Amino acid sequence: MPLPRLVLNFEERGQDEKDLFLVAYGDMLFDSPELFGKPASNLGLACSTCHNRSDINKSFFIPGISHKPGSIDVDGHFFNPLFNDHRKDSIDIPSLRGIRFTAPYGRDGRFASLRDFVRNVIVNEFGGAEPTPLMLDSLVTYMLEFDWLPSPFLNPDGTLNDKASKQAKNGEKLFNKKFASMGDRACSSCHMPSSNFIDGLRHDIGSGNSSSPNARDSFFDTPTLINVKYTAPYFHDGSLENLSDVVQWFNEKYKLQLSEKEKADLTAYLDEVGAGEEPFENFDYENTQFTLDWSELSTFLSTLNTLIPAEDKFHIKLLLDTVAKDLKVDAAGLKNLDQSSLVYELTDKLDSILAAVEKDDWQTSASLWLEYQQLENKYGPKFK
Repeated sequence: MPLPRLVLNFEERGQDEKDLFLVAYGDMLFDSPELFGKPASNLGLACSTCHNRSDINKSFFIPGISHKPGSIDVDGHFFNPLFNDHRKDSIDIPSLRGIRFTAPYGRDGRFASLRDFVRNVIVNEFGGAEPTPLMLDSLVTYMLEFDWLPSPFLNPDGTLNDKASKQAKNGEKLFNKKFASMGDRACSSCHMPSSNFIDGLRHDIGSGNSSSPNARDSFFDTPTLINVKYTAPYFHDGSLENLSDVVQWFNEKYKLQLSEKEKADLTAYLDEVGAGEEPFENFDYENTQFTLDWSELSTFLSTLNTLIPAEDKFHIKLLLDTVAKDLKVDAAGLKNLDQSSLVYELTDKLDSILAAVEKDDWQTSASLWLEYQQLENKYGPKFK
């Protein structure tokens, strides 16, 4: 499965993550199983397990927790019995790209605040301890940097540009056409092109499982169509495998009476609206999975420049417990496994820093951190 390309706004603007403490610490937390309670952390689950590089994980599957690959029941008995709703209602894992523009949060839009949403995920869904204010500040600050892949076929107002195909432009007309069977509304009434293809509202389109015939409990947040080409399957439960299935579902549900050509045109439109530039990481001999992981972990550790002078034992321990374990595991991905001993020398140094921190020996902690940075500068350029 190809690795999604992570697009961070600060990087696109030429800023170094190591200069952004909250972002760097939040990046670490997003990759840390230490956030969650024992069932999840024992499995090594982190935010990034499901939301891989801010996107989705199509291969995620836990028997009894997922009804299909790429789905998860976050309010069942397994992760947190106190939060068990006694329903089999696993949902399709959504992308977090562009999340600062897509409030409210949750498939049914139950959280207006990203901070409240994140806390609910940690404490209620995955049974973790109450996060500190710094942890929530860091996670939210980091996540607000998630950008969509640049859209090669869209103008800033969401209309198709001159690069779009004729078929997609025909589909654009259909997307904006009002249908009497949809209450004189168009697809664009909810997926507003000028607003990143969302309206910030919840609608019952008939895709949910209501508790009774007249119940009003199957409303879902309007999802964006930006980068939708890469987030199959579709709908809250992942019940539709591809974009043509989505078009066919609406055609049948709302009796749109679209011809085969019109359905193909509309599918082509969605495909080009949902396209993104360089959607996946490209690895070669120089740019390897290990060098990517190594760069991230180095960035996470840069937060020690702030945390050690602040004598912040709790957040240092959380950082080092996360990074030391990850670095040991990542060593297996080295192109030259003879370099593993260098990686283990670095992790031993991290363990020594943690031991000094736990003894409140801040002078030794600072000295060991300096030694680690010297080793990092010596070994880092050699890793592949």
